Amino acid sequence: MDKGCKTLSDLLVNSEYELINGTLDIELFGLAYNSNKVKKGFGFVAIKGEKTDGHQYITNAIESGARTIFCEAISENIIKKYTNVTFVKVSNSRKLLAEMANAFYDYPSEKLKLIGITGTNGKTTCTFLFKHMIENSGYKCGIIGTTGIFINDREIPATHTTPESLELYEILADMRDEKVEYVIMEVSSHSLVQFRVYGLNFVMALFTNLTHDHLDYHKTMESYASAKKILFESLSSDSWCLVNSDSEWHNFMISDIECKNVVKVGRNELSNFRIVNEKMSLDGISYDLVNTNQSFSISSILTGRFNIDNSAIVIIACIILGIDANLVSEYIKNAEGAPGRMQRVLLNNGAIGLVDYAHTPDALEKAILSSKAILSKEKSSHRLICVFGCGGDRDKTKRPEMGKISTQLADLTIITSDNPRTENDLRIIDDILAGVDKESDFVAISDRRKAIEYAYSKSQHGDVILVAGKGHEKYQIIGNQKFHFDDVEELEKFS
Repeated sequence: MDKGCKTLSDLLVNSEYELINGTLDIELFGLAYNSNKVKKGFGFVAIKGEKTDGHQYITNAIESGARTIFCEAISENIIKKYTNVTFVKVSNSRKLLAEMANAFYDYPSEKLKLIGITGTNGKTTCTFLFKHMIENSGYKCGIIGTTGIFINDREIPATHTTPESLELYEILADMRDEKVEYVIMEVSSHSLVQFRVYGLNFVMALFTNLTHDHLDYHKTMESYASAKKILFESLSSDSWCLVNSDSEWHNFMISDIECKNVVKVGRNELSNFRIVNEKMSLDGISYDLVNTNQSFSISSILTGRFNIDNSAIVIIACIILGIDANLVSEYIKNAEGAPGRMQRVLLNNGAIGLVDYAHTPDALEKAILSSKAILSKEKSSHRLICVFGCGGDRDKTKRPEMGKISTQLADLTIITSDNPRTENDLRIIDDILAGVDKESDFVAISDRRKAIEYAYSKSQHGDVILVAGKGHEKYQIIGNQKFHFDDVEELEKFS
């Protein structure tokens, strides 16, 4: 990060700190939290990470040219050795990084209409639906999320759903400078507890749902929910908060928050906008959105019941933002949503392939049930074939649960590899097999390409092959390496 310079006192204007050594009357030409990215005249922020501790690299940063060190602890020996370096001690380095990044880039979210979306599932689809609606309304829109960062027509690959605060503020500054008006951002639970979005000015926040995921990190659902809630606790009184009222966690998200403009969207009678008259087919979805004063008839090429949830909350959000309701109803008709989210591939034998990112028990269940609901409208003899695996080095508790869900709901389950990472793929499959319904029709094929080939070989006209888990990803992580692999490409070999 190297764009101009700021005085140290300007960067610390909103921070609590202790000046250990040196002066605040110096200029910094950039910030870094990775010692390998330090340049002459930079400030280095030592962060305690999950795998490494930046405090161990303070000397490296100084030798690379850092003139200021921000840390939670520092050795007296280092202070005595580097008398020309300013040392600043803080209680939380991550929080400080966000505060200083915000100041370094001149508080970019103040010039943007920033909309945050959090929840276990649906975040990415909602961001793309927002982008479609906003751009059709004539505004410039940016996206920050799982599938990448989009600044107008420019795409930047993403390594995290929500970038680290230093990169995030730089991205927002770029969007501001390119005259982007709306920014739609996926806000992950990790980013919230790690202060990556600290200090951002959200004009609106959406809650999609909360189901089993990331418990390897958060440990309990209550802790996971509390992480998500941080987004809503950060809202000002005049911001807007929209929640999926069908989620059992929605009241928790909106309890004791400062935001006064709360809107519930869902199927229950306490919703401000209710979803009624739902219909689903292979051609899309339709439903009505009603409240005491208004009624909107919605139809869309999107597939699945959960896309009724996703589109409904985005539609109401867009109307709140000032887009005409009739135009919103028109724009949603041909909105394709996000890549790798119930993405259709028509196959040579008349079967239909669906590629979906579903990698949690709830998402897999919803994807399967949506596919089965579509099949039941077509012909009862058609079958649903589900291909899925679970990622390595991630929450192991969900593996048998997903095995149970697929084998109980799908007509044929093919268990395969996802991104095994540093775990043995066969052991991951064994974890999944521990939960399967032994009376069901299932097979384990560790090679994902062969698993998809097998699914096609077992399919017939009118069947649906759901390939779940990787969605938009165009790679497979085996060990510490990425290899090209695209579920859509694999299905298109049979189209």
